Amino acid sequence: MVVNNMNADLFAEALEYELLTQAIYQAILRRDGHNIDVQHDVKLPGKSGVHHQIDVIWKFRMAGIDHAVAIECKNYATAITLEKVRNFYAVLHDVGNCQGIMVTRTGYQTGAEQFAQFYGIGLKVLRKPMPRDWDGRIKDIQINLHTKSVVSTPDRPIQVHINFLPRDAQEEGRLQALIATNRLLTATPPELVFWNKDRTVTTEPLRWWLAKQLKVVDKIDGGPYKQIIHLPDHYVVVNQGQLDEEFIQVRQLDVEYFVQTVENRSIILRGEELVEAILKDFASGGVEYVKHRNN
Repeated sequence: MVVNNMNADLFAEALEYELLTQAIYQAILRRDGHNIDVQHDVKLPGKSGVHHQIDVIWKFRMAGIDHAVAIECKNYATAITLEKVRNFYAVLHDVGNCQGIMVTRTGYQTGAEQFAQFYGIGLKVLRKPMPRDWDGRIKDIQINLHTKSVVSTPDRPIQVHINFLPRDAQEEGRLQALIATNRLLTATPPELVFWNKDRTVTTEPLRWWLAKQLKVVDKIDGGPYKQIIHLPDHYVVVNQGQLDEEFIQVRQLDVEYFVQTVENRSIILRGEELVEAILKDFASGGVEYVKHRNN
């Protein structure tokens, strides 16, 4: 009974390893711009008439010739022997027009590496990252978040002064007359929007738009702070719907505001928690692909 459970566990681990290999090579092909499906557990007929089970494979057609790349997955804790590579070579030779890749967790014995190199079989190592894999690389990143916001309360309100840019003396005279008689009306400040010269609304209401324009990151809590926001091709409608309605260009906004810290916290991104597996070329040791846990 114990033996059966162990076999079942080994089978599940081997299957998981094959599916991981399939997912990684599918991602590599798509990253490189190839719209090719990578298949798992496929049987191919050989020239001998024998059908061979292939763990992972993708096929493509080039210059009128069908090609395939077959991958043999060995989820072994020990180095792959010459015998295993030689057996895989026999399968590739029988199938024909098929490039071979072997993938394992640990590595390959010297004879296996020599044989594979001579016959053009790629040898890869696919495993969870180990401490030495982080040598010369950034493993952990700590991000300190200091979230600041503009204050908007009755005792510390945002004050906005609109500087107009009349197009001529006549418009300036009408504008001054409206101001002098306290008859200059716009939309309520939170709902005020800006238009372009073609009378198309170009901003969100001031309650949302203004907060994005104000500089708060480099400010300590408190205030008041002052900021000038220059506005090329921005207009407002005053006294909308009335006989003395005006469409006037705005030169700039003079803003006075307060700042407060909303949140202080740190986020630590640990490499071993982010990386599920790495694919390395056995001969060169170069990392070919990193599979993150959210791939």
